[in-house]
Amino acid sequence: MWRGTGTSAGESNQLRDLFEAFPGEEVFDDAQPMTVRLRGAMIREDEDWGPRGDNDLMIVTKFQLEEEPIVDRLHYIGREDAVGWHDDFFHDVVLSTRDFADERLTIRIQVYDLDGVDEALVESVTGFASGAAVLFPQLAAYAGLVGLAAGPLVELVNNVDDHDPIVDERVTLEVAEPETRRKLLQPGYYVCFKDDVEGDLVLEDDLRVTAADGDEYDDASYAILQVSREYLGLREWEIDQKVAKLVAELDGKGQSGEGALHFLRQTLDVYTRFRQLQRATELRAKETLTDDEEQLLAELRDDPVLRDYLGTD
Repeated sequence: MWRGTGTSAGESNQLRDLFEAFPGEEVFDDAQPMTVRLRGAMIREDEDWGPRGDNDLMIVTKFQLEEEPIVDRLHYIGREDAVGWHDDFFHDVVLSTRDFADERLTIRIQVYDLDGVDEALVESVTGFASGAAVLFPQLAAYAGLVGLAAGPLVELVNNVDDHDPIVDERVTLEVAEPETRRKLLQPGYYVCFKDDVEGDLVLEDDLRVTAADGDEYDDASYAILQVSREYLGLREWEIDQKVAKLVAELDGKGQSGEGALHFLRQTLDVYTRFRQLQRATELRAKETLTDDEEQLLAELRDDPVLRDYLGTD
């Protein structure tokens, strides 16, 4: 179950239905920057049968823009983690883009207690925790990192729901007018509860959920996303997101309705056009050109796709 509130701090914020506009916020619009972050998870349940009563946690998010391929993000894996608040993630960013141009974003949060997780696997993954191959598990098999258990990692992420769920919920947020029975994509904090909740709840400045009387909510686990109108400015990060989408499509996990080969052709066509524009710019910057360079530049200028971008000298 999901509830949300705006981004203002300094006082408690009542959690609302996602159909409502959060106070002081506006729904996202075309070409705006957007970042989604996993800000924390409150673990209340003890799913471990061991004597210590600690969970072997794994926290994964999945996001999908429109009908594009689903991208997995691994935020945390650990052994014998105590119940309570967790926010020490490998990386908290789920998605970041300078140019949001879609109308629908689907996010799934999966917090699981792993059954019999291999200690060597946890050590292998945490050793490469800052790398793209861990943060985007779809890339693990292609990274070639010696010491990273890529195969078992991908298998674990793909089949995490074979283990004991603590929180596993999905939400689709849309660019829409308030009060239209559509869950709104707007800046704010989104709280994903394990169970249905009733009554007035508020999100405190420390991101803990409390009841209206100030008592902390302790009925079940929950996780918190933050959606902001900003871009983190990490170009390599955004490229890794796009590569992970491409790999997911080629692995047959996309939902675009297009064949993997067609998707790959589209991607490489854009790349090829960009390189052609780069080449034309290089040639136009030269003071003198050889005959072959003159012919190549003329061909690029005559290309109907590139013509509008190159203009005339």
